[in-house]
Amino acid sequence: MSSNINILKWLFALVLIFGGFTVYKIFGVLAADLEGKEYVWLVKIISEFGLFTSVVISVGFFHHWIIATEERKETEKMFHSVLTKYIDGTVINAKKRGFLGITNKELDFSEIMHGLYSGDYVYWLITFDPRYKHHCREFEHAIKKGVHFRMLILKDCPISELCAREIIGYSEEEFRGDNRLFLASLEDIAGRINERDEGSLGVFIYDGLPNIPLLIILRDKAKSVEIYNSFYLSEPVGRMPYLSWQSELKCDTSYSFESEKWNMPDLFLDYFQRRWIAERNKLNQADKENLAYKDFLFAPASARKKCTGLICEVDKSSDSPRYHYNLTEKKPKYPSN
Repeated sequence: MSSNINILKWLFALVLIFGGFTVYKIFGVLAADLEGKEYVWLVKIISEFGLFTSVVISVGFFHHWIIATEERKETEKMFHSVLTKYIDGTVINAKKRGFLGITNKELDFSEIMHGLYSGDYVYWLITFDPRYKHHCREFEHAIKKGVHFRMLILKDCPISELCAREIIGYSEEEFRGDNRLFLASLEDIAGRINERDEGSLGVFIYDGLPNIPLLIILRDKAKSVEIYNSFYLSEPVGRMPYLSWQSELKCDTSYSFESEKWNMPDLFLDYFQRRWIAERNKLNQADKENLAYKDFLFAPASARKKCTGLICEVDKSSDSPRYHYNLTEKKPKYPSN
């Protein structure tokens, strides 16, 4: 439709050009024949108007096809350069690094729980989530249907007091109370998980820096990693928006940052694994010394060792990579020596 309109516009311009020139010639001849007549001035005006119309339309016509075309090409080059720089530097680079987007505001915990499948693993690094008490049933149901949770939550310690001071309108006692309630809720759920349930729960209670809220979903069937991370600012983490990331599931993420193909999901996953292994080493050391260790919560009760493992991890204490594929019968490809 638009192309037909453009054709009609150019045809109309050509008609005006040649029509105006024709009027100029015809009325020019008439003016010469009617020289001395009273109304000859009107004939001359019509003739000159025809010439004026023909010249103006011709100038506009050739300007559009010659000068304006070149100007348009230069403008297109400029926009192409700007857009290429923006797309390559921002959009494509963000996609290459695994970035998907940002939540409107709060993370929809219910939607995530309902979107989990049997065999999925969820790594969760957090201080505590005050909204959790409203989602206990969804959390428990996910474990019973075969989802494996590995959590790092903050201990009631001096660091929790420092975290509380950062949050507007949140007292230290309120923070510590919610923190204890969060742990008590997890203990309550762990008490209802048994050997007949397909999933598992492993929770280390840490006393280090919380750094960032981090939720990692590893989908074994789809071989993909979905990650949500937020920030500890002046609002409770339950009210904060989350950034969303995604990449393929890989076992070795240790040296990903040193390669050109690095992405944020690998860095997040590597960070969680290192934090988890550090806490597990404390547990192993306590076991060697036959000491009680109260900072590890697990379910079912007969799967203590199983609940300390991750779906896929690399032994970071060794100079050469050694892969462990826990809690599944599948094995990853080993690197060639």
